[in-house]
Amino acid sequence: MKPSSNKTISYRSDIDGLRAIAVLSVIAFHVAPGVFRGGFVGVDIFFVISGFLISSIIYKELNSGTFSIVEFYVRRIRRIFPALFLVLFFVCVAGWVILLPSDFVILGKQILGGSTFVANFVFWWQSGYFSPEAALKPLLHLWSLGVEEQYYLIFPLICVVFYRPKSRWILPAVFLAITAVSMFLNVVFVSNYSTATYFLPFSRLWELFFGAGLSLFFQRNLQARWESKLLAKWHHGIGLLGLALLIVSVFYINQYDAFPGWWALLPTIGSALVIAAGQSSWVNRYVLSCRPAVFVGLISYPLYLWHWPILSFMRIANAVWGVGIPHYQQDIAMIILAFPLAYLTYRFIELPIRHVKQREQRRKGALWLLGCVSLTGTFGVIVIMMGGFPNRLPSAIVALDHNYATTLSHSWRDGTCFLSPDQLAVSFSDNCLDPAEGSAVQPLVLLWGDSHAADLFPGFRALQHQSGVRLAQYTASSCAPIIGLQFPERPACLSINNAVLDRVRNLKPDVVVLSALWNYLYPDHDPAINADKLLQTIRLLKAAGIRRVVVIGSAPIWIRPVPFLLISELHRNPNSPVPHRLSRGLLEVHDDTLLKATAQKAGAIYVPVIENLCDQTSCVVTTGQGWKDVVTYDQMHFTDLGSILVAQRIWASIIN
Repeated sequence: MKPSSNKTISYRSDIDGLRAIAVLSVIAFHVAPGVFRGGFVGVDIFFVISGFLISSIIYKELNSGTFSIVEFYVRRIRRIFPALFLVLFFVCVAGWVILLPSDFVILGKQILGGSTFVANFVFWWQSGYFSPEAALKPLLHLWSLGVEEQYYLIFPLICVVFYRPKSRWILPAVFLAITAVSMFLNVVFVSNYSTATYFLPFSRLWELFFGAGLSLFFQRNLQARWESKLLAKWHHGIGLLGLALLIVSVFYINQYDAFPGWWALLPTIGSALVIAAGQSSWVNRYVLSCRPAVFVGLISYPLYLWHWPILSFMRIANAVWGVGIPHYQQDIAMIILAFPLAYLTYRFIELPIRHVKQREQRRKGALWLLGCVSLTGTFGVIVIMMGGFPNRLPSAIVALDHNYATTLSHSWRDGTCFLSPDQLAVSFSDNCLDPAEGSAVQPLVLLWGDSHAADLFPGFRALQHQSGVRLAQYTASSCAPIIGLQFPERPACLSINNAVLDRVRNLKPDVVVLSALWNYLYPDHDPAINADKLLQTIRLLKAAGIRRVVVIGSAPIWIRPVPFLLISELHRNPNSPVPHRLSRGLLEVHDDTLLKATAQKAGAIYVPVIENLCDQTSCVVTTGQGWKDVVTYDQMHFTDLGSILVAQRIWASIIN
């Protein structure tokens, strides 16, 4: 990009190539997260590009005295809304056809958030242990669009207030201050508030301002010096270094890192270096400007919008209705559908709208687009108010549909005695330990483990009074009760378990109950090593004076969430009642042999769960016809009723 006297902005095909890297990285992550572990950094690449390009246009118009806030937003609407409306309309229709009422309500909130550009806040609010997994959120990808739109709200105003053509340092100083504050918030809060740091604009703006600062550097007639003194000698190396940083980001960073944090500097600096290298750089000229890369870059925005809802709805159809399409076939189908849809959207929707030249027609078109997107938001509100339109589906299926989040969050004491991934041991509440009542000595039963311990607590609570015991609950998501266990998915687990062990030593409970997802205990680790660590943990408890240590066996793990399995049965046999039992053939492979042997070797009591719910051919999954009667609410966790049912069958073995 060469400077000129009027600061015109020439088209750079290499930036479209950089867009291609961004969107293909995101798609690759969604298709093969085990290979493209950091593909989600494609969003960070988009942030830098957006900051660079949008600011370039604003600087040019401010310098020439032609900048208009109204025209700026007209351009943004004409650029963003056409493809967005098509995708939101598709999601509304697909949601009506595919989703259960409770999931349709959740989608309605996402549609409303997506149409009002606060999707990032919606997904932050919807985050948490009991929220649906990412694959079941068809508009999850709109969070990044929300961040960009929030940037567009403040950036033009900052430029209008602080831009001075003859002053070299005022606007850069403002950019530097905003970038520094945003980066500070990002680094400080990413460990303890990872979800908020990931989704919210306060910790993301620095990436967009990074691109804006680079654009300002070029705009201030500094590019000529940059090119003559540095680029002429080093531009190939700068481009290669930028590309190398992007490649490292895509293949080395993973979703368990504290991201964005310091890690986000890799894709951000890499993108900035690629842009700064200029079109004459070897990477920019021969890699990013090649025709396939430019083509994908041109359709990158509609491709980004289309690919995820298509893939998500196929995942949902598979999970809820048992369509039975393997994941790799879903991935192939998504690619086959998303690329043509993206091209058609670009060629027949976006381009004709961009080619409208008359100001009045552009403004009228922007109003129409604004109205269309607003209609989808209105539909989202109606979906919420109507409870997901349950009349779409047979009453027997609707009776099994329920969002368990609120109920289980309360029962498990989420955030106080069942810690989320962001929480540390200091977050355990005093209420996690029942107070002593009266002068009589009440035996203390302490429950320690991950979510498979937390889901037993409602059952323990229901039975404790008939045994005259007190309860203590110290549980944390994805944190098995094994001292010395470390893994990237749960970095605080080591300290949490050490803190719980200290509490055990101080409280001297009569019984310590250990429960966890033993069957899938961190498969990257050697099971024998984990078993040895469990053995040592039990011995530490024994050494602390705990006479009775109980290890709860694995819970049944179903191939799909139990309510969905029941709904699939009703869908296939609409005239049959809800089955109370399901075949053991629908269970994942289960083997507690090593767990049982380890517990017994250490002098602990092993109490099986599967044997108390299943016979040789089937397992209990419900006691009635509605959602309140379901035993397991997902693939492996018990509802309150299921917890009580299990507790009734194992309580005597625990209390002795």
